[in-house]
Amino acid sequence: MADFNATTGLAGSLATKPVKFGALEKAAEEVAEKAKYRTDMSNATWVPRLEREEAEADVRFLTKTAWHIGHGYTVGVGIAEQHGFATLSTNAGKQPPRIYEYAGLTVKQYTKSSGPYMKDQQREGRIEDMHKSRKARHDAHVDECEGKIRLINESLEPMVVEVIRSLRQRLTENEEQIEQLFMQLADEYLTRIDMAQLQGVWSDYQEYSKLRESWIAEFDEQTDQLEVQRAALVQNELKTLGAVLLDIAHQLPGPIERYLEDEALKENVLLLNNRRAYADMLSRLRKREIELDLKARVRWEERKHAWYLTLHERAVAKCRATLNSAEYTNPKKRDTLYGALRSQQTILYERRVNMWADLQSLTPPSLTVEKAKQWGEGLHELDSEQELEHKQRCGAIRKFEMEHYESSRLVIERMKKELKGYAEMTDAEMPTEEELTLAGEEFEALVLARKDKGLVAVEQVSQTLAKQLVYLRVPGERLEKLILEVARIVEDYHQRVTDAKEKHLKGMADGRKSNTDNDTKLEDEFEYLLTCMKQDGNVESLQANLPLTLAALDAVKAEYRRFYDEAMGLTRDYTSTVNGLLRTIDSDIEHMTGLLKDPPPPP
Repeated sequence: MADFNATTGLAGSLATKPVKFGALEKAAEEVAEKAKYRTDMSNATWVPRLEREEAEADVRFLTKTAWHIGHGYTVGVGIAEQHGFATLSTNAGKQPPRIYEYAGLTVKQYTKSSGPYMKDQQREGRIEDMHKSRKARHDAHVDECEGKIRLINESLEPMVVEVIRSLRQRLTENEEQIEQLFMQLADEYLTRIDMAQLQGVWSDYQEYSKLRESWIAEFDEQTDQLEVQRAALVQNELKTLGAVLLDIAHQLPGPIERYLEDEALKENVLLLNNRRAYADMLSRLRKREIELDLKARVRWEERKHAWYLTLHERAVAKCRATLNSAEYTNPKKRDTLYGALRSQQTILYERRVNMWADLQSLTPPSLTVEKAKQWGEGLHELDSEQELEHKQRCGAIRKFEMEHYESSRLVIERMKKELKGYAEMTDAEMPTEEELTLAGEEFEALVLARKDKGLVAVEQVSQTLAKQLVYLRVPGERLEKLILEVARIVEDYHQRVTDAKEKHLKGMADGRKSNTDNDTKLEDEFEYLLTCMKQDGNVESLQANLPLTLAALDAVKAEYRRFYDEAMGLTRDYTSTVNGLLRTIDSDIEHMTGLLKDPPPPP
């Protein structure tokens, strides 16, 4: 049997894309083309055709093409050669392929299955068998497609239910959150919130409303996507079924198209019903959202009105609580100022006591008029410093009391301003100055009484400190006078004692000099007589000089006795004078200070 060459129709098709041989490659192309429209559901139910079925379909397609275009086997070969198959791009220099080679079959397989000239090789009843085979495959693919569509619809239903359940759950939870949000505006909480928090509640509700709207829009989008996905999957299955049925060729294209249109109509009706249900649900949801917004707005306005009614009482109570707080009834700065005053008084008193104690160290000879005057000047400086300190401390307290009064009045003015602000927020009539004055009359009287009380207290403290300073100054002045008089007496007696001491020392020095001169003269005479006695050798001379030597020795002794008696006399006179001064110094002090009226006896 001669080779079967491609016809002109095949040559035209080959001019558009390269020729590929074998059923496997052709099946791979069909799979890749169909995969563009496949989904997870269609992939799960897709079963590839057997290799032989694909090969037979390809052969029938090529055979019909060759027969109708070429008007027969011989004519077809001539037309292919006439149009120059071997000159086409990728087929340059090649012979036209045999028709069975398009399906990957051998000559034996081709002649047993199909072909334009089956002749004696076909058995009787082959056409009837082929018709039954086509009908069976046709019905099988129809049933398979209907099962896939049914499976698609069944698989999408749980997704729709889950989307609806999720929306219902989120809306329910959000309604509970909105109820908790409005619970912040309950009567027991109205006195604890301000305008920002009140507006914040409405802002939070608006955010919740936007969130609910976004959930509803998301629900609309998700259901629309599900229906679009349903339509795409069904459309893909119907397209695939149409291609397969046309390939099987059990029915003409017209009935197949009508069947596919009927199935598409059923799915379109289903899609329209679903979308109508979704639209009705969305309409009811949005209507309910509008009702919920109106209800929430009315509720918020009522709470706002109730909050406005509490603002006036709240402002008055706030002002009363502020003025009755420890900061205004007993401010820390006042305690600090009075504490500093007490501390400074303690320091000044300790300094005064230390100055009084310093008098114990002023004893003769360190007690002088100059040191007594220095001590008195220090005492005067301490008095002046304490007086200045009293004025400054009391002045600071008075200044604080005035500042505290002004601060209290600022609280009242702030209350009035707050009342005006509340009136502006409520769009109510602005309160008049008389009404504001009446509202703050109670507090004005309170802060004024506190100011007067504070000023009276600081005035009493100032007077007390002045009396205390006078009380301490008088003894100090008297003590200064006493120590000054004592210092003068001490200097006077010190001078007397010094004079007596100098006189005694002068007398002792004169007596010592006279004794030294006489003693030297008598000792020289005694030494002379003694030397003469040593040099003389006769008895008469020794006997004559011996009485003279003894007399000279007695003269030396007498001179020492005379000096001793004279020194003792001077010492007794000095001691007597000093003891007399010591006995009369107390009397002089008492007389000079006015404690003794009778004058002391002369020393």
